[in-house]
Amino acid sequence: MLSTTCREEVSLKVLMVTPGFHPIKGGTETVVRNLSVELNKIGVHTDVMTFNMDRKWNPKWRGKIENIEGITVFKIPALNWLPTEHSSKITLEINLLPGRFRNILRKYEIIHFHEDDLSFPLFSFFVRKHKIFQLHGLDVNYYKRYHLSRFILKNVADLYISISRRIEKDLMELGIPRGKITYLPNGVDTKLFSPKGEKEDNLLLFVGRLTSTKGLHVLLESLPYLRKSVHLVIVGPADWSLTYNQGILKWIEKENKEGRHKIQYLGALDHSDIIKWYQKAAIVILPSFLEGFPVVILEALSCETPVIATPAGGIPEVVQNYKNGVLVPPNDPLKLGEAIQYLIENKDVRIKMGREGREGVIREFSLEIIAKRLQSVYQSLPNINRNG
Repeated sequence: MLSTTCREEVSLKVLMVTPGFHPIKGGTETVVRNLSVELNKIGVHTDVMTFNMDRKWNPKWRGKIENIEGITVFKIPALNWLPTEHSSKITLEINLLPGRFRNILRKYEIIHFHEDDLSFPLFSFFVRKHKIFQLHGLDVNYYKRYHLSRFILKNVADLYISISRRIEKDLMELGIPRGKITYLPNGVDTKLFSPKGEKEDNLLLFVGRLTSTKGLHVLLESLPYLRKSVHLVIVGPADWSLTYNQGILKWIEKENKEGRHKIQYLGALDHSDIIKWYQKAAIVILPSFLEGFPVVILEALSCETPVIATPAGGIPEVVQNYKNGVLVPPNDPLKLGEAIQYLIENKDVRIKMGREGREGVIREFSLEIIAKRLQSVYQSLPNINRNG
């Protein structure tokens, strides 16, 4: 944490604005936390604003301020205007109605929005500050179909950060000029996420929210195709809709009763505990249907753990087929099972892929490199003091 004296000397003040933050765990929450910590280290005063939620889309009508890992976090009260439905078709990506928060925005030079939820960006429209919108995923077909949501998206920011080349193309397809889009992938702390100890040859790891778009059900469907028994560990929070989660838990119970494979669901874990599983796992598996640029891939490779994933979103920008992992078609349990079996049976290939993966992450996706690039983005904005 920066000292008070040091903070007083910093002229550039940034507010990260994200729908969810601690105690909610997920990819975007992790990215915002990592960037905020690293930016503060390099002299960019960075705080966080979020909705006061104990789980996704379950807001509290009270606000509070917390200090989390040296970051000031403003938790804004909100109402869920459609408590029983979170279909984008109905909500227009405006999921919550916030309480008072605009006076906080006025204390910062740059407002940096995250995720594609439009609640904070829309209700911040008349606050005249530099605004950046970082998209961690984008359903381009939805925005093509629903004109009002597309109009809001195109008019709430001065600059758009794309975490993948796919999102960059999608933003241009929606009519956002190329000059207003900056490509900046996610990063990972390679000192924290590093290899340690021996890996367990039959240990498979899935890390992600329990939602159908992550494809966990496809991974479970692939297990009968394996010739060897495996130990599958599942780490991640439940999705806001519990139907899918309940189905997955019943499936896990059924598989464990059959006794061929061992499956553990550990729920959401802290960073320190997740790292241990990355370090022990033989393979990390992410059979997603939709992705932005999953930080899980970077965390796994940084721990020298090869990855089996689909070519969704920005994944092919990191996973090079049969170099640091294996790419399989989405929703194909047979192909996924074949890839798992191949890596289980070829330890030398796994070791080589893991080493290649870590070298690539250190070279291109270290958190230190990404944070400095983001600092340069901030300093390139008009009328920004570049001495901070």
